[in-house]
Amino acid sequence: MAAEIIAITQQKGGVGKSTIAMHLGAAFHEKRKRVLVVDADGQNTLIHWASAASDGSGGIPFPVVNLSEAGGQIHREIKKFVNDYDIIVVDCPPSITEKVSGVVLLAATVAVIPTSSSPADYWSSVGLVKLVQQAQVMNEDLRAVFLLNKTEEKRMLTRELKAALEELGFPLLKTQIPTRECYKQAMALGQTVLQMTDRGSRLAAIEIRSCADEILAMLP
Repeated sequence: MAAEIIAITQQKGGVGKSTIAMHLGAAFHEKRKRVLVVDADGQNTLIHWASAASDGSGGIPFPVVNLSEAGGQIHREIKKFVNDYDIIVVDCPPSITEKVSGVVLLAATVAVIPTSSSPADYWSSVGLVKLVQQAQVMNEDLRAVFLLNKTEEKRMLTRELKAALEELGFPLLKTQIPTRECYKQAMALGQTVLQMTDRGSRLAAIEIRSCADEILAMLP
Protein backbone atom coordinates (compact mmCIF):
# COMPACT_ATOMS: atom_id res chain seq x y z
CA MET A 1 0.00 0.00 0.00
CA ALA A 2 1.39 3.39 -1.00
CA ALA A 3 2.33 5.90 1.68
CA GLU A 4 0.01 8.73 2.65
CA ILE A 5 1.71 12.09 2.12
CA ILE A 6 1.29 14.83 4.70
CA ALA A 7 2.45 18.29 3.60
CA ILE A 8 3.44 20.84 6.24
CA THR A 9 3.11 24.13 4.43
CA GLN A 10 2.80 27.87 5.01
CA GLN A 11 3.52 30.91 2.82
CA LYS A 12 5.91 32.56 5.28
CA GLY A 13 8.73 31.29 7.45
CA GLY A 14 8.98 31.37 11.22
CA VAL A 15 5.74 29.53 11.95
CA GLY A 16 7.44 26.32 13.11
CA LYS A 17 6.92 24.13 10.02
CA SER A 18 10.11 22.16 10.54
CA THR A 19 9.43 21.59 14.24
CA ILE A 20 5.94 20.32 13.46
CA ALA A 21 7.14 18.10 10.61
CA MET A 22 9.84 16.40 12.69
CA HIS A 23 7.61 15.89 15.70
CA LEU A 24 4.69 14.53 13.72
CA GLY A 25 7.15 12.09 12.19
CA ALA A 26 8.24 11.07 15.68
CA ALA A 27 4.65 10.59 16.86
CA PHE A 28 3.76 8.48 13.82
CA HIS A 29 6.94 6.42 14.29
CA GLU A 30 5.98 5.85 17.91
CA LYS A 31 2.70 4.36 16.63
CA ARG A 32 4.77 1.86 14.64
CA LYS A 33 4.19 3.54 11.31
CA ARG A 34 6.96 3.35 8.74
CA VAL A 35 7.82 7.05 8.53
CA LEU A 36 9.92 9.11 6.16
CA VAL A 37 10.38 12.84 6.68
CA VAL A 38 11.30 14.89 3.61
CA ASP A 39 13.16 18.19 3.91
CA ALA A 40 12.01 20.19 0.89
CA ASP A 41 13.03 23.56 2.35
CA GLY A 42 16.31 25.02 1.11
CA GLN A 43 17.31 26.00 4.66
CA ASN A 44 17.64 22.25 5.39
CA THR A 45 16.64 22.67 9.03
CA LEU A 46 15.56 19.04 9.30
CA ILE A 47 18.78 17.72 7.78
CA HIS A 48 20.87 19.72 10.25
CA TRP A 49 18.57 18.66 13.08
CA ALA A 50 18.86 14.97 12.23
CA SER A 51 22.65 15.21 12.11
CA ALA A 52 22.97 17.08 15.44
CA ALA A 53 22.78 14.03 17.72
CA SER A 54 25.99 13.04 19.45
CA ASP A 55 27.03 9.40 19.39
CA GLY A 56 24.95 7.24 21.68
CA SER A 57 22.23 9.86 22.29
CA GLY A 58 19.56 8.07 20.30
CA GLY A 59 19.01 10.67 17.63
CA ILE A 60 16.07 10.81 15.25
CA PRO A 61 14.65 7.27 14.99
CA PHE A 62 13.47 7.47 11.37
CA PRO A 63 15.01 8.56 8.06
CA VAL A 64 15.12 12.20 6.98
CA VAL A 65 15.96 12.88 3.34
CA ASN A 66 16.93 16.08 1.55
CA LEU A 67 14.84 16.81 -1.55
CA SER A 68 15.20 20.59 -1.37
CA GLU A 69 16.88 20.75 -4.77
CA ALA A 70 14.27 18.66 -6.58
CA GLY A 71 12.17 21.72 -7.41
CA GLY A 72 9.11 21.08 -9.53
CA GLN A 73 10.15 17.45 -9.93
CA ILE A 74 9.85 16.69 -6.23
CA HIS A 75 6.75 14.55 -6.73
CA ARG A 76 8.80 12.15 -8.86
CA GLU A 77 11.44 11.89 -6.15
CA ILE A 78 8.82 11.28 -3.46
CA LYS A 79 7.21 8.55 -5.58
CA LYS A 80 10.44 6.56 -5.27
CA PHE A 81 9.67 6.11 -1.57
CA VAL A 82 5.91 5.62 -1.44
CA ASN A 83 5.99 1.81 -1.49
CA ASP A 84 8.48 1.59 1.38
CA TYR A 85 6.66 3.75 3.96
CA ASP A 86 3.23 4.20 5.52
CA ILE A 87 3.50 7.97 5.97
CA ILE A 88 5.71 10.56 4.29
CA VAL A 89 5.82 13.97 6.00
CA VAL A 90 7.05 16.80 3.77
CA ASP A 91 8.40 20.08 5.18
CA CYS A 92 7.60 22.43 2.30
CA PRO A 93 9.50 25.67 1.59
CA PRO A 94 7.83 28.87 2.83
CA SER A 95 7.30 30.65 -0.48
CA ILE A 96 4.29 29.64 -2.57
CA THR A 97 5.92 31.35 -5.56
CA GLU A 98 8.07 28.23 -5.82
CA LYS A 99 6.58 25.21 -7.57
CA VAL A 100 7.49 22.85 -4.75
CA SER A 101 4.54 23.45 -2.44
CA GLY A 102 1.98 23.28 -5.23
CA VAL A 103 3.44 20.05 -6.61
CA VAL A 104 3.54 18.41 -3.18
CA LEU A 105 -0.09 19.39 -2.57
CA LEU A 106 -1.07 17.60 -5.78
CA ALA A 107 0.27 14.37 -4.27
CA ALA A 108 -0.70 14.89 -0.63
CA THR A 109 -3.59 13.48 1.37
CA VAL A 110 -3.44 16.12 4.10
CA ALA A 111 -2.04 19.65 4.15
CA VAL A 112 -1.24 20.92 7.64
CA ILE A 113 -1.00 24.72 7.77
CA PRO A 114 0.78 25.90 10.93
CA THR A 115 0.09 29.45 12.00
CA SER A 116 1.03 31.43 15.08
CA SER A 117 -0.83 34.31 16.68
CA SER A 118 0.83 36.86 14.40
CA PRO A 119 -1.41 38.85 12.03
CA ALA A 120 1.23 38.28 9.34
CA ASP A 121 0.65 34.53 9.65
CA TYR A 122 -3.06 35.03 9.11
CA TRP A 123 -2.47 37.21 6.05
CA SER A 124 -0.13 34.63 4.54
CA SER A 125 -2.65 31.89 5.32
CA VAL A 126 -5.19 33.62 3.08
CA GLY A 127 -2.84 33.26 0.11
CA LEU A 128 -2.06 29.65 0.96
CA VAL A 129 -5.76 28.76 1.13
CA LYS A 130 -6.04 29.75 -2.53
CA LEU A 131 -3.09 27.51 -3.42
CA VAL A 132 -4.65 24.57 -1.59
CA GLN A 133 -8.01 25.15 -3.25
CA GLN A 134 -6.31 25.14 -6.66
CA ALA A 135 -4.63 21.84 -5.80
CA GLN A 136 -7.94 20.35 -4.67
CA VAL A 137 -9.32 20.82 -8.19
CA MET A 138 -6.78 18.26 -9.40
CA ASN A 139 -6.38 16.29 -6.17
CA GLU A 140 -9.88 15.65 -4.83
CA ASP A 141 -8.50 13.59 -1.93
CA LEU A 142 -6.58 16.54 -0.48
CA ARG A 143 -7.83 17.78 2.87
CA ALA A 144 -6.39 20.81 4.68
CA VAL A 145 -6.32 21.84 8.32
CA PHE A 146 -4.94 24.74 10.29
CA LEU A 147 -2.72 24.09 13.30
CA LEU A 148 -2.28 26.83 15.87
CA ASN A 149 1.41 26.70 16.77
CA LYS A 150 3.51 28.74 19.19
CA THR A 151 0.31 29.72 20.94
CA GLU A 152 -0.16 31.79 24.07
CA GLU A 153 -3.79 31.12 24.96
CA LYS A 154 -4.08 34.06 27.35
CA ARG A 155 -3.47 36.51 24.53
CA MET A 156 -6.66 37.90 23.04
CA LEU A 157 -5.05 37.86 19.60
CA THR A 158 -4.90 34.07 19.65
CA ARG A 159 -8.63 33.79 20.29
CA GLU A 160 -9.36 36.32 17.54
CA LEU A 161 -7.09 34.45 15.15
CA LYS A 162 -8.90 31.17 15.84
CA ALA A 163 -12.19 32.76 14.82
CA ALA A 164 -10.66 34.34 11.71
CA LEU A 165 -9.04 31.09 10.56
CA GLU A 166 -12.31 29.21 10.85
CA GLU A 167 -13.85 31.71 8.43
CA LEU A 168 -11.29 30.78 5.76
CA GLY A 169 -13.02 27.46 5.20
CA PHE A 170 -10.58 24.83 6.45
CA PRO A 171 -11.04 23.22 9.87
CA LEU A 172 -8.81 24.03 12.80
CA LEU A 173 -7.24 21.17 14.73
CA LYS A 174 -8.46 21.03 18.31
CA THR A 175 -4.91 20.53 19.55
CA GLN A 176 -2.76 23.63 19.89
CA ILE A 177 1.02 23.59 20.22
CA PRO A 178 2.11 26.19 22.82
CA THR A 179 5.49 27.91 22.81
CA ARG A 180 7.91 25.74 24.78
CA GLU A 181 11.67 26.04 25.22
CA CYS A 182 12.05 22.26 25.03
CA TYR A 183 11.60 22.29 21.24
CA LYS A 184 14.79 24.31 20.85
CA GLN A 185 16.58 21.96 23.24
CA ALA A 186 15.39 18.93 21.30
CA MET A 187 16.67 20.38 18.03
CA ALA A 188 20.08 21.15 19.55
CA LEU A 189 20.34 17.57 20.84
CA GLY A 190 19.26 16.03 17.55
CA GLN A 191 16.19 14.53 19.22
CA THR A 192 12.48 15.19 19.64
CA VAL A 193 10.55 15.99 22.80
CA LEU A 194 9.14 12.46 22.71
CA GLN A 195 12.61 11.23 23.67
CA MET A 196 13.15 13.73 26.50
CA THR A 197 12.05 13.41 30.12
CA ASP A 198 11.83 16.88 31.68
CA ARG A 199 8.39 18.23 32.60
CA GLY A 200 8.14 20.66 29.68
CA SER A 201 9.03 17.93 27.20
CA ARG A 202 6.49 15.55 28.71
CA LEU A 203 3.76 18.16 28.31
CA ALA A 204 4.89 18.91 24.76
CA ALA A 205 4.88 15.20 23.92
CA ILE A 206 1.24 14.90 25.03
CA GLU A 207 0.31 17.79 22.74
CA ILE A 208 2.25 16.39 19.78
CA ARG A 209 0.69 12.94 20.19
CA SER A 210 -2.77 14.50 20.32
CA CYS A 211 -2.07 16.47 17.16
CA ALA A 212 -0.82 13.32 15.40
CA ASP A 213 -3.97 11.43 16.45
CA GLU A 214 -6.16 14.10 14.89
CA ILE A 215 -4.22 13.95 11.63
CA LEU A 216 -4.23 10.14 11.54
CA ALA A 217 -7.99 10.25 11.88
CA MET A 218 -8.11 12.24 8.62
CA LEU A 219 -6.29 9.58 6.63
CA PRO A 220 -8.29 7.03 4.61
